[in-house]
Amino acid sequence: MIRMVTEGLDNSQQRYFEHEKHILRTTPAQPTNQDVSLEMTQLVHVANILLRQGETVLAQQVLEQACALAPLPAQRPGALWIGGMTAPLEGLSLLGPSASDAGAVDLPAAVAAHSRDARAFPVRIRALGGFEILIDGIAFASGTKPQRRPLDLLKLLVLSDATPIGAGELADKLWPDSDGDTARNCLQVAVHRLRRLLGHEHAVLVHDRKLRLDRRLCWVDLWQFETEVAQLVEMPIGGAEFASRAHHALRLYRGQLFAHEPDQAWMLAPRERLRRTWLDLVRRLGRHYEMRGEWDAGHDLYQTAIELDPLAEELYRKLMLCQHTVGHRNEALCTYRRCRQQLVAVLGVEPSPETERVYRALCSAAN
Repeated sequence: MIRMVTEGLDNSQQRYFEHEKHILRTTPAQPTNQDVSLEMTQLVHVANILLRQGETVLAQQVLEQACALAPLPAQRPGALWIGGMTAPLEGLSLLGPSASDAGAVDLPAAVAAHSRDARAFPVRIRALGGFEILIDGIAFASGTKPQRRPLDLLKLLVLSDATPIGAGELADKLWPDSDGDTARNCLQVAVHRLRRLLGHEHAVLVHDRKLRLDRRLCWVDLWQFETEVAQLVEMPIGGAEFASRAHHALRLYRGQLFAHEPDQAWMLAPRERLRRTWLDLVRRLGRHYEMRGEWDAGHDLYQTAIELDPLAEELYRKLMLCQHTVGHRNEALCTYRRCRQQLVAVLGVEPSPETERVYRALCSAAN
């Protein structure tokens, strides 16, 4: 059993408890299923093991999963149903300050409308999970002689997100070993060839020695992904609209930027930035499912995410806890072994201490 420590709380925390007591007096009690109680007990046991090992952040994550199984008043970040009252995690004597979300942010009164259907654009470019170009609905094929420079130019323009990029910067990135005049001449040729390749003269705009793609003619999955993620940033998790739109954004991310393409130095930083953006959205949607107790949906989310990024160790931990919560103990242990095999085979490293501690805690809880 976890004992609440309320002595010494500041005034704001005391007001919080008084508010929760009022909720309990005015909210009908909800029955607790015996199986749910067992799951909560096991999760609290796992958290207790992690706390004794000093892993307060991981313990917090496990306790928050227990919150989602609790009666309704506890189903929100930073609260745990203990002994008939809702208590903020700050009140747990072993945890200290909460690492949960700071709080809900009001949704703006109006959310920007989605871009028009991608099929309406004559030029469609997919940069996430590969590099594909559709021109008037027909997939572009480079033929026997790949047009490397025009395609590299197109990739750079895609990364600029329709923001004009200077001709000098483009020339330096595409022809770093050439002198200024030679590089600029090569860029002129590449622009001409790219326009012919796309079949639309105005798809590539040049003004004041700066280049950009015309958004009226070109649709890029990367641009759409970042637009949708930006709209989700201030949208509070927990609602149906957030889940629907997060799903839509995640479908756009089919894998890393320019996957299977020859690496260029200028690709690496944007690739990692986009990976982190995607991973953060996976975390938020996973948190949404945990709050609502939708464990099957969380399971599917983490499984799909791991297929896209098999080295994202954090996702294995989340999947293990999700599997344990729904009673799939053996699957959770198999997920650990899968994680270890990937890390050893690809990176030559063992799982992190955090993953090892979660694994041992789950093994102990299963005994």
